[in-house]
Amino acid sequence: MSTLNAAVGLPGAHETLRAIDQSSDSVFTYDALADLMGRHGAEEVDKTVKALIGSNLLHQAPQGFEITHLGRRAGLLLDALNGADLRDVWQRLGDLDPTLRNYELLRNNLTDEFLNSLTSRPSFGRLYICSPWISFERREEKLLASAMLQAERGGVRPDIWVVTRPEKGHTEATVPSGGRYLQQLGATVVLNRSLHSKLYIREPGPSGGYLMAILGSQNLTRSTYLELGIKIHADTIMISNLIAYFLELMSQSDEVS
Repeated sequence: MSTLNAAVGLPGAHETLRAIDQSSDSVFTYDALADLMGRHGAEEVDKTVKALIGSNLLHQAPQGFEITHLGRRAGLLLDALNGADLRDVWQRLGDLDPTLRNYELLRNNLTDEFLNSLTSRPSFGRLYICSPWISFERREEKLLASAMLQAERGGVRPDIWVVTRPEKGHTEATVPSGGRYLQQLGATVVLNRSLHSKLYIREPGPSGGYLMAILGSQNLTRSTYLELGIKIHADTIMISNLIAYFLELMSQSDEVS
C-alpha cells in the first residue's frame, strides 16, 4: 500500500492515469507515455514510470505500456478525492466492477453463477434454494461440499433451506435426487407440488459476508435452454422481501424427514 501511495503522490501521476484512462489509445510507446507525462506535470519521467509499474498501476507489455485494472480504479478514486462528481465516479467504477451494481442481468448459467459464488466468496450463513427441479453433476456436488467446509471454518455450520417439487413419477412425496444430496449436507427440504418459482439467496454469516440473490427462469439443474435472470447485490430491502416470499412458500409446503 505504501508503494501505491508513493506512486500516485508523484507529480503528474494521477493526471497521467486519468489521461490514459480517457484516451482512445489502449497502448503507449515509451516516447508517447513520456510526452503525456511531461504535459501533465511529471518532473522525473523515468522515476514515475517505474513507480507506476512497480505498484501495478501500469503494465509494460511487449507492444508498449497500458493501464491496469487497478490503475483505472485508483485513478477514479483519486478523482473522487479531488472533488469529482461521486455519482459519476460510482457509475464508472461499476463499469469496471459489476459487483458494485445492485442489479445485474444474467443470460444463461444462472445457477452456475450462484454455486460458484459459494466458493469464491465462502462467508455465508444461510442458503435459500427455491427450484422446482434440482439435480447436480459430480462437479457441482464437490463444489457444494467444498463451499460448506470453507464456510464452516468461520465456526458455524451454515443453514440450507430448500423448497422444491416432489420427484416425478412417484405416488408419494419423494425428495428429488438433488434435494437428497442437499439433505446430506444438512439441508431442510420441503416439497410443494405447485412450485414454479426459481430463487437463490445467500445470506451473510455471523461475522458478515456477501448478500446476494438470483431469480430467473433456470432450475437448479444443468440447462440446455436459453435462460434469463437478475442478480441482486446488497439491496437489503429487496432481498429481505425475497426472503419473506421464500418463507411464505416454506409455510405452504410439506416438510419431509
